[in-house]
Amino acid sequence: MVKWASSLILGINLIAASCWSYPADLSCQPNITLSQKDVSELVLKQGRKTQEANLQSQALRLELVKIQSAYQWNLTMTSGYLFDKSANFSTSSYDKQETLVSNLLLSKNFTTGTLAGVEYKRTSFKGELNSTGSTLGSRSLQTQDLLGLNVEQNIWANAFGYADRRNVESAELAYKAKSVLRTNELENIVLETIRLFWKTYVSERNFSEAMASRDRSKKLVDAVKKKSGFGYANPGELSQAQADYEGRVQDVKNTSTAYLENIDALNTALNLPQNCEIKFAISEIIPSIPQLPEKSVEDLRQIKSQRLSVSAAQNAYESSQSTDDVSVKLVGKIYTYGVDQEASGAYNNMVSGSHPQYYAGVKVEAAFGADLAVENRLNKKYLRDIEQIRLSRMTQETSDLLLQSQRKAQAAYSAVLSATEQKKFREKALKELNRSFGQGRTDISIYIDAMNKFSVSEIQYSQAIGNYQTALNEWAAARDELIPMSPEDQ
Repeated sequence: MVKWASSLILGINLIAASCWSYPADLSCQPNITLSQKDVSELVLKQGRKTQEANLQSQALRLELVKIQSAYQWNLTMTSGYLFDKSANFSTSSYDKQETLVSNLLLSKNFTTGTLAGVEYKRTSFKGELNSTGSTLGSRSLQTQDLLGLNVEQNIWANAFGYADRRNVESAELAYKAKSVLRTNELENIVLETIRLFWKTYVSERNFSEAMASRDRSKKLVDAVKKKSGFGYANPGELSQAQADYEGRVQDVKNTSTAYLENIDALNTALNLPQNCEIKFAISEIIPSIPQLPEKSVEDLRQIKSQRLSVSAAQNAYESSQSTDDVSVKLVGKIYTYGVDQEASGAYNNMVSGSHPQYYAGVKVEAAFGADLAVENRLNKKYLRDIEQIRLSRMTQETSDLLLQSQRKAQAAYSAVLSATEQKKFREKALKELNRSFGQGRTDISIYIDAMNKFSVSEIQYSQAIGNYQTALNEWAAARDELIPMSPEDQ
């Protein structure tokens, strides 16, 4: 790719080295001098809006983890003691029963539509036999161990986990789409700070020019007073000069207020103390319009993100289609038991497998009456259609933005060239009128008008430079070349 001009505001390579590995500390120092590059690096390093954007991006992970948590391992442990001397309709073999039950269950859902669980259960029993129990030969002390495996497999509605996989893929794509936009958000923060940087610079130049204009007007007042002392001044000349001077004094006050307001805003954006005095490092060389290769809209982050959103919505719709039906599951259970008066004996009987139990069956579930599944499917279809329409709209809008930002940069460059020439002519006219006024050949109103127009041309020149540099950055941002994408967001 063709490089930007060396002074093309940061662009492309500026933050490639600074966005993810920050420069040396640029905290407020006496008369700190900042270039446009410094400002962009500093706002990425310590700007509060940058910190907010980074933290908000991290907060997005929760939605993805919520979906993935449905397929985590679940361990359940229970243990309880039961003391029983209750009376029943039938005659019990025991006058008193004490039972200790401990249960351990490990289960997990898989994206294959499978639910698997392993269970271990121990029941320790102690009873006080009565005459009936003694006659029947009941035991007063027993331990039962149970080890089992339970499996459920979807074969209809989310058959073999089709809907589960679509849901997970949808969540992953949605998270990735938002992650891609994180870089765009940082880019917008940098661009906003650059605009503020140039706005502050222009207000500083306006303030300086206002003071210079006030000084020129003061010199004119002094000169007219001197002429009046010798009786050479024309009627009304001194009043006109003094009135103009008062107008220049007002300009100094107004531009000073605007400058201080902007410097406070810049300090806030850069997370610097409010009393931090900033000096501007501005190159005297005005870069020409760079010649850049054509940029495909499909390669831009915003369009990539939206395409991911469309895919996420499509997966969510396919998932809803797969679950909009009667649920049919195959169920299998395998258990092995062991019973003995001693705990060790019960355990050995259980692991030997001499007392197995098997179960195989079908589980059918159907929900009806509220049409929730149908409405859920329609809702996902509408959301998918919205994302597709949004992609079409954004593609056209982004294409327009690319072209408009280039046009804006070209127009701003032409304005800089014109403002440069205008300033030269205004300066030349002021010098000529200064000589003719001193010779008494020019009316003071014409001379004052020339001074004011020269001051305006200085302001317009500074504004034109700020507009051009800002336009170059906006063009770079439109091409996704102001800030490169971080590896974790790719």
